[in-house]
Amino acid sequence: MVTRAAWVLALLSVPALLHAQLPDADSAFARGDYAAARAAYERVLARDSLNERALYRLAILDSWDGKLVRSLARFGTLRRIDPRDPDIMVSHAQVLAWAGRTAASGALYDSVLARYTDRTDALAGRARVIAWSGDLDRAEQLWRAALERHPDSAELLIGLAQTLYWKGQPELAESYAVRARTLAPEDRTARDLERELRAALRPDVATSVDGATDSDDNDFVAQEGRITTSLSANLRGTLHAGWRHGTDPRGAGTSYGGGGVVTAALGHGAVFRAGLGARRIESDTGPAHPLPSRTLLTAELGVGLRPARYAAASLGYSRAPFDETAGLMRKDLTIDALDFSFDVSPGPGWSISGGGGGAWFSDANRRLSAVVAVLGRAAPGLQLGPYARIMGYRVNGGTGYFSPDRFIVVEARAVYVWQQRPWGIRADGGLGTQQVFTGAARQTEWHVGVSLSRGWGANNELSLVGSITNSAAATTPGTVPTEGFRYRTLGLRFRQGL
Repeated sequence: MVTRAAWVLALLSVPALLHAQLPDADSAFARGDYAAARAAYERVLARDSLNERALYRLAILDSWDGKLVRSLARFGTLRRIDPRDPDIMVSHAQVLAWAGRTAASGALYDSVLARYTDRTDALAGRARVIAWSGDLDRAEQLWRAALERHPDSAELLIGLAQTLYWKGQPELAESYAVRARTLAPEDRTARDLERELRAALRPDVATSVDGATDSDDNDFVAQEGRITTSLSANLRGTLHAGWRHGTDPRGAGTSYGGGGVVTAALGHGAVFRAGLGARRIESDTGPAHPLPSRTLLTAELGVGLRPARYAAASLGYSRAPFDETAGLMRKDLTIDALDFSFDVSPGPGWSISGGGGGAWFSDANRRLSAVVAVLGRAAPGLQLGPYARIMGYRVNGGTGYFSPDRFIVVEARAVYVWQQRPWGIRADGGLGTQQVFTGAARQTEWHVGVSLSRGWGANNELSLVGSITNSAAATTPGTVPTEGFRYRTLGLRFRQGL
């Protein structure tokens, strides 16, 4: 009898415990103590696995922590419990969009708007999903239509400003960002967007100093500088200049020059660039073998596309001297190159990048190449994946520079990124195999690189970068590199908005 009474009392106490724990969890959530809130909501679920409020808040916390699969599973349970709750539907649609499921997200936003035609967060969510899917013109129309109904909505103003920025209209975007900041001065997104837009519009200067050496006694040091500013609403101009000095056992060489590049926003996420310049080459093998100096015309053309928020592609042409080392400066070679590249992120933590192209040398040689890399999130800040590259020259030997008829490298690659403003660290490494020339024995290939950066303001940064590798792709002599080959680099980068 006593045992039965104890069970009855325990069952009756469960609602009281839940009633006490939910306010504690909500209070922790409201004051931003999310760890305590999560623990309290989990205790509620341990006693009542279908508690709607606890499930809802935990689904939101999971999405904020990047645990999108778990968040979507909780939302699935919530939708079965209460399939027509508009708050749950809007939050569910938002997480679907973060997970890259834009079609499902858009359909869910449409379901909410079918019943609540003026709901601001649903209007904003639908327009944002359309923008992320790449249809920036339609997204702009949706933002503007929503703003006609809610002209003082900071969320809608921010969304329109972001979409205009992605369309290559930063000056127009800035006006909407300023309005959003006025309406919501404490909104972090509005503040960051306004700062980013102003940084994109103002002039900025950048410079870099790089040096490299290898085990074949090829050394160089180089410095590049540029200044960029807006020329009109959709046009930016860049002036650049650079100098390079290389040495090897036979002598030394210097190249220097400059030029200008104009970048124009074409709309629909497309950007066009064109540039012209000149480069002077001065090489020296000693008084007995003087070489004449010469000046070469340089040029570049390119188109960049952003068909979706997490996808980009570019196609470019360039003409430049082949002046990476002192030995190459003596060859008096010019390269005409055509390159294509792409970068896609099919889901959170995943990226696929690649490209290919051809290079035509003034000595009638030709190089074709292709590269692809896949990286997936393995832990916070850490991505792992395969990398592969292949290239080949028409003439494989006797050119005086590294020109295998076929060069293949396949490696496992790791990239780690840590960011704690103002400091950042990026480290990457790879281990694999390479084959230099058709039919040759395979060699072990590896590389390690580290970058340490410190940023301030919207886009100001100072970074120190270094790397070491034994990859044959880093060599320029005409000999076949061995596993004992080493190539080392060290560089300093600086960027400052004016």
